[in-house]
Amino acid sequence: MAVPHSLTAMSLRCMSAAAVQSGSGGPPSVARLRGRYQWWKQPVYVAPHVNPLEVGPDFSVIEGRTIHVTSREQLKQKFEQIRLAKKAVQLLGEIKEMEEAHARAEARRSLESKQAELLRPKAKGIASIE
Repeated sequence: MAVPHSLTAMSLRCMSAAAVQSGSGGPPSVARLRGRYQWWKQPVYVAPHVNPLEVGPDFSVIEGRTIHVTSREQLKQKFEQIRLAKKAVQLLGEIKEMEEAHARAEARRSLESKQAELLRPKAKGIASIE
């Protein structure tokens, strides 16, 4: 039985020579992605792709109870969503505190300006009293 060329044991020097000769930009056993010159780095953004094997079947019980997580990926995603929700609630609380502090500061400033206006000497009127 013949072993395919890509599965034979080659030394590192032979692999690099084969990669240079093939011009693929990567090791011969790795398929080159179109437009990816730095194939060894992870892309900056990876689109969310859900493998159908990661989303398991619905193991709900006859009583009505449901199993909410059927794989580690789903559990990891649930924890990430819970973490993001907690962070969003925390940040919204901070925004609300800042808005209340701003409203209090505005009220204090307007009250101080009214008090300063009351203490300021008034100009004499030019109308005669008759």
